[in-house]
Amino acid sequence: MAMTLHRSLNTLAAVVILATAIPSAEAVAPPLPATTRKVIYQKTPDGNRFVTVEAPVPKPGPGQVLVHMRAIALNGGDIENLEATRDRTGMIAASDGAGEVVALGPDAREFKVGQRVTSMYWRNWNDGPPTSDSFKGALGSNIDGVYGDYVVVDQSALVPIPAGFSFEEAAALPTAGLTAWSAVMVEGHVEPGKIVLVQGTGGVSTFALVLAHAAGAKVIVTSSSDEKLQRARELGASETINYKTTPEWSSKVLELTGNHGADIIVEVGGKGTIPQSAKSLADFGTIAIIGGVSGYGGEFPALTLLEKTARAVGISVGSRAQLKAMEAFMLKHAVKPPIDRVYPHTQLDEAVARMKAGQYVGKIVITL
Repeated sequence: MAMTLHRSLNTLAAVVILATAIPSAEAVAPPLPATTRKVIYQKTPDGNRFVTVEAPVPKPGPGQVLVHMRAIALNGGDIENLEATRDRTGMIAASDGAGEVVALGPDAREFKVGQRVTSMYWRNWNDGPPTSDSFKGALGSNIDGVYGDYVVVDQSALVPIPAGFSFEEAAALPTAGLTAWSAVMVEGHVEPGKIVLVQGTGGVSTFALVLAHAAGAKVIVTSSSDEKLQRARELGASETINYKTTPEWSSKVLELTGNHGADIIVEVGGKGTIPQSAKSLADFGTIAIIGGVSGYGGEFPALTLLEKTARAVGISVGSRAQLKAMEAFMLKHAVKPPIDRVYPHTQLDEAVARMKAGQYVGKIVITL
C-alpha cells in the first residue's frame, strides 16, 4: 500500500509539473508599473527635439490596447518632424514599434493579452483602398506615436507579429517595409525578369531592394557612396550606379538593361531625380513616388509618360492586410529586414545623429 501511495504521489507531481509547463489559453499579464518612460517632442527655436519623460502608465480606452513596447524603428519622417517648424510639444514620437499586449480596453476584441504586435503608420486602414478617415491618424505625426515602454494604441493600428520575427525585426516593418512592398509588389507587380531601379539605401529603398530581389527581379541601385553600393550588392543588387561619378545615370540604366529601361522605379529623390527617372523608365513602366529628398515641384515629365504609356503613382505606406501579406512573403522567402544598427534607448541621440548624417543602409532600431 505504501508503494501504491508513493506511485500515486509521483504521478500527481508529474501532472502538476506538466500543467505548469503548458501556457493557459488566456495569458495573464504581469503587474504593471505605476509610471512609464515615453519619448515626446518638445519645441525648440530650430524645430523640435526628443525628450524622455516619466508619466503614469495610461489606461486603454474603447477599442484600444496597452502595449509593452520592446523595440522602436526610426523613419525619415521622424527626422523631418524634428526639423519641422510645427509645434508637436507633448506628442509621443515614432510610428513603428513592436511589443506585446498587456491590457485591453472596452470593445478591444482583436487581440489577447500576451500577443506580440507591431504598430502601423496609419490607423483605420484594414484592407482595400484607404478612406478619408484612414489618413486622419498618422501615428507619431499628427496623433500620439508608440515610443514608450507602455503606450496605448488603437487596435486598428496593430498587426500580429508572426513567429519568425524578433521584436527588433518586426519594428522595422510597418512604415519603410510596407511602403516598399506597396511600391514594388502592389503597384509594380514585380515578378521574375522585371527590372527595378532603387534610389539610395535608406529604409524604404533597401526594403525595396531585398523584396524585389526575393521576387526574382533584377535590381539596380543608385547612391553617391561606393561603400553603400557594395552593401547593396551584398543585399542582392545586380547592378549599382554612383550618381556622383555618373550624373546622367539614366544613360547608364539604359546601357545596363540593353536599352529596355526599368520597369519599376522607386523614386525618393524628388524634383532633382524625377527627370532622370523618366528617362530611365521602360515602356509601360511605373514610377512609384515615395518622397522628395531634393524637394517637391519642378516640371513633371508628363510627355515622357505619355510616349511610354507609363504611369507615376504616389505611395502612402499601406493597409494592415498588405503588411500581413508582406510578412508572409518574407517568411516564405527567408527575407530578413535590412537593419543597419540596433541602439539601446540610452543612445537615442547617437541613433538620430546617424540618420541625420545619412550614414546608414537600411533601418535603425532602438531597444527599450
